[in-house]
Amino acid sequence: MHAYQRKASYKIMIDRNNVYLNCYPAGSALGIGGNPVSVDMSANKEPMSSGDESKGQKNKEEIRKGLKAEQCSQCAFFSLCLKPRFRNAILQLIRFILDHNVFTFDNQSGQLKVLGSGSGGGPGLHKELGGADRQGQTEAWQFPGTHTEADINCCWKTINSVKDLCVKLVNNGYRDIVIAINPGIQQNDKLIENIQEMVIEASSYLYRATKRQVYFSDVKILLPVNWTVNSKQVRRPTNQSYEKADVIIAEPYLKYGDDPYTLQYGGCGEKGRYIHFTPNFILNNSLTPVYGSRGRIFVHEWAHFQWGVFDEYNDLVPFYLSTDGITEATRCSIAVKGTTAHCTESSCSPCSTDANTGLYNVGCKYFPEKGQSSSSSIMYLQGLSNVVEFCDDKTHNPEAPNMQNKMCNYRSTWDVISKSEDFKNNSPQHTGSLVPTFTLLQAKDRVLCLVLDVSGSMGSENRINRLRQAAEIFLLQIIETRSHVGIVTFSSSATIQTGLKAIDNDDIRNELVQLLPTSAGGGTNICAGIQSGFQVLRGDDSVTNGDEIILLTDGEDGGISTCFREVEQSGAVIHTIALGPNAAVELEKLSAMTGGLQFSATDNVDASGLIDVFTGLVSGNGDISQQSIQLENSGMRIEGNDWFNGTVDIDKTVGKDTFFVITWETQTPNVFVRDPSGMMYNNGDFKVDGTALTARLRIKGTAQTGTWMYAILNPGIKQAITITVTSRAADEKVPPVTINTHISRKDSTSPMIIYVEVSHGFLPVLFANVTAITECPTGPPIELHLSDDGQGADIVRNDGIYSKYFLDFKDYGRYNFKLRVQGKDGATRMAIRKGGHAMYIPGYTENGNIQTNPPRPPVNEKDLQPQLGSFSRVKSGGSISLPPGTPIVDFPPCKITDLQATIVKDKFELEWTAPGEDYDQGTASHYEMRMSDNLLQLRDNFTKAAMVNLTSLNPRPYGSRETVTIVPENTELQNGTTVYFALLAYDKSNASSEMSNVAKVSVFVPLIEHPKDNNVSKIVWIVVVVAIIVCLLAGITACVLHKKSHNRSSVLV
Repeated sequence: MHAYQRKASYKIMIDRNNVYLNCYPAGSALGIGGNPVSVDMSANKEPMSSGDESKGQKNKEEIRKGLKAEQCSQCAFFSLCLKPRFRNAILQLIRFILDHNVFTFDNQSGQLKVLGSGSGGGPGLHKELGGADRQGQTEAWQFPGTHTEADINCCWKTINSVKDLCVKLVNNGYRDIVIAINPGIQQNDKLIENIQEMVIEASSYLYRATKRQVYFSDVKILLPVNWTVNSKQVRRPTNQSYEKADVIIAEPYLKYGDDPYTLQYGGCGEKGRYIHFTPNFILNNSLTPVYGSRGRIFVHEWAHFQWGVFDEYNDLVPFYLSTDGITEATRCSIAVKGTTAHCTESSCSPCSTDANTGLYNVGCKYFPEKGQSSSSSIMYLQGLSNVVEFCDDKTHNPEAPNMQNKMCNYRSTWDVISKSEDFKNNSPQHTGSLVPTFTLLQAKDRVLCLVLDVSGSMGSENRINRLRQAAEIFLLQIIETRSHVGIVTFSSSATIQTGLKAIDNDDIRNELVQLLPTSAGGGTNICAGIQSGFQVLRGDDSVTNGDEIILLTDGEDGGISTCFREVEQSGAVIHTIALGPNAAVELEKLSAMTGGLQFSATDNVDASGLIDVFTGLVSGNGDISQQSIQLENSGMRIEGNDWFNGTVDIDKTVGKDTFFVITWETQTPNVFVRDPSGMMYNNGDFKVDGTALTARLRIKGTAQTGTWMYAILNPGIKQAITITVTSRAADEKVPPVTINTHISRKDSTSPMIIYVEVSHGFLPVLFANVTAITECPTGPPIELHLSDDGQGADIVRNDGIYSKYFLDFKDYGRYNFKLRVQGKDGATRMAIRKGGHAMYIPGYTENGNIQTNPPRPPVNEKDLQPQLGSFSRVKSGGSISLPPGTPIVDFPPCKITDLQATIVKDKFELEWTAPGEDYDQGTASHYEMRMSDNLLQLRDNFTKAAMVNLTSLNPRPYGSRETVTIVPENTELQNGTTVYFALLAYDKSNASSEMSNVAKVSVFVPLIEHPKDNNVSKIVWIVVVVAIIVCLLAGITACVLHKKSHNRSSVLV
């Protein structure tokens, strides 16, 4: 899909069958999906040549007949629908419109109008649309309802995540917030009550914090399926699920405290993944003194989640030396007053100072005063009653060494928030009620229908049998017990193969397998398949809300848009699988509008992508113990009488329902599998299906922990052979190691980032080997190694989130992502979750007295290191589409985030990690470094700061360490001197990176002490003691002499 934009206000979208012009009020649903390309039409453009004009005018009468206006009652959205053969002509026409005309909006009529310019293209345009020369007149389209110009926000949206469909800002109120309770939590009505009280309090607090602009309007609380509730009090969810919830209530695995936190993958201004509260935090009022009230905490976490801001405190660097040479607590604003002290359980004492740094020693805490005059900041200390605002440009503390300054280029939190999409088109102030409405939702057991394409094209590339092999794995190993499954096949029409069957035993699973298609023929009618799928889903309770469709197709269908309205209104979730290179381009719209997952698979059998897709379609109800986990999926084209060998690690968190599945194309291979104890399995132990060309081994009980080996001999002609290993949690009380993927791209000119989160419960798993394998529309797969080192695309070092830029967009079409994670015994380990979380307040100062809170529960890192052993995980990361017309972008070097500066012998030593030529690939061309005694000068006027000569420094490849020593020429290094450094990296075309982090160096001259301090002390003590002894001896002697003298006198008398 292409998008053409004029001055970032109005956009027209064109795909194979439709022309879209999307104009909708801020906060409303977009109405369509897609990943269009944005082209700024405000730039000067050459007018179309006469040849282009002739193309645009060709078959003008057919074009006019092919156009029809469609209105949508749910949003201000319309489409001009046309047949594929009109596409090129309309493309030229739209370019003509944007080059020679402007759009205006009539507030009274609610019409968007295309005005003739009076020259050039005006007459030609209207002649094309209306068949008459109407210079200066208007071609208008009527939108449903009447909107003001301020309400109109025309844009396109990249589909990065189904979570984009959830939270909406409508009339200043956040709607469709989903708070989901983990199924492992016991039923407790008080939990629901406290959640509601928290959000009600948070709504008023948020309203005040955002200067009377936004509040919480509508909240849905998703209850576990195993809770017993009155059916009249709850509703069925539609696309809401635990996996997609904005807020989750769940116990942490391996208890380490109740810190509320927000999981954030991206950088400044990017939305988080979810907010996590523990049940104890929601229920236990004794935690209020150490965190603040729950409503205030929710707003703190909401700022992380919705607006992508960061904390303004720093547990690792609690104090810093200010430019004025004063030791300050890391905080915002600097006006927050308090007392520093080192406190034990019984008493507090003044903090001692490190003589070498001027900072307080470890153990020193900052105890804020309870009565504050400062009203900010919520991202520092929301627990204080007077704190009701975010730090803004007037109160922001850019010197504080916190994540907000690091991640957001020293901008205040309010600056980031106020410039977010939520506030760009929002009404100035809200004056109505601030109390949100609550809806209780409760999911049921999974209800799902496979809707499978059996059209003639499915007979090519062995697709129909590959579909059968992958769907068989899904039905026998993946779909959860107690689920209900039906099957529909479609070509020119649809056939219901079976209604819903309850998955109660293996016999039902095998019955469903027998109904999978084995032949292909006919055309492609996707809507017929979907509508029959809805009919099947209604078989349990007459509705489709919350039910799922897995839709697989390899063909094009010009009529797919005819059922979009029905799909939107169904309340069902559609997961789409595009098989091969020619699947309908509109397919992803179905998953986008319903909150489903979107996948694609190529015809490269070696990649076994279709099996990856089906193994990834697990339940989203949050019960991880019931989900199947893919441990291995690998394929290879093997020559005759050649071997396919490998290993798979089974760790102690998995082992139940473990399957080894082999697939092939022509002749049954000889398979050997050996467990860690040496026991050998061969073909006689496998269940061989000669029709599906599969062999399946189910390990009895719980599979042994350790490394399993497999060897597969191809006895015949060259053929593709694959192996898939799946398993489930060994213990329902111990969560397995899992991987979650997220692919992010802001727009067509931004790089794409692959994120992979590796975790054990909620604890991040560090030092794993993470690889992303990308199947491109053409050419061989591309492998990328993802890192958790805080460099390049990675935001935070050692947080269990592995990241990498993907820049190799070379062809138009779909890109498929597969993630492979390997953990080695003794190398990988778990850690405490990092990231944005509310501050654990050590205590307060009131009337000069320090009142301490109970210390944070200690965490022993050794307690977080259960013997996981080596582990293997493989998972599909979904797919994205690169539409024709996407511009080729020359990416600059990535931002340098770890610039450090120190003073060694009156010289500055600086070091950093080298960026690449294109973000994190290649080698940069050169650097530009500047220095200043003013931090904000570097941020706001980088080129005005003093240049540092780096001409002799040749950049090294990405990931290398760069070091440079600078002799200060115009800067006198004396006590209290502070200097700031920053730098840019440039590529060969002179495109620059973002400015690096600012490195600060301060001169601190410690108190001069004698080098032989201890000996001096000893000498002093010796002198003192000797002096005392001498004095005592002198006193005794004087006394004795005096006595003798007295006696002598007495005798004489």
